[in-house]
Amino acid sequence: MAFVTVHLAPGLDARAARRARAAGPPAVATRRDHDQLLRSAGFAASEQVDLTEEFARVGREWLDLMDRHAEALRPIFQPGELETRQTNNRRQQHAVEAGLLVRSLFVART
Repeated sequence: MAFVTVHLAPGLDARAARRARAAGPPAVATRRDHDQLLRSAGFAASEQVDLTEEFARVGREWLDLMDRHAEALRPIFQPGELETRQTNNRRQQHAVEAGLLVRSLFVART
């Protein structure tokens, strides 16, 4: 099995972990790391590939493009939804760039 996910950076103290959980997608709220979750699901070995640098670059570009084309995009969103999404995306981007969140490819084997 293989999947890509955003998760907490390893070694965060409690305060940084709370900040990362608040900034990231809902799945980062798990208290167990992906290796533990994979083992509990019956996978004996997993490999993790760090994709954070590329994820951060794409995130910066996404924010810039959404800002530049906001007026053209606004009609396809509910009132205030575009601004809310951009606020959430910025919060996540700051957490990625601060080293609180990482994006990884996991490859697990049985």
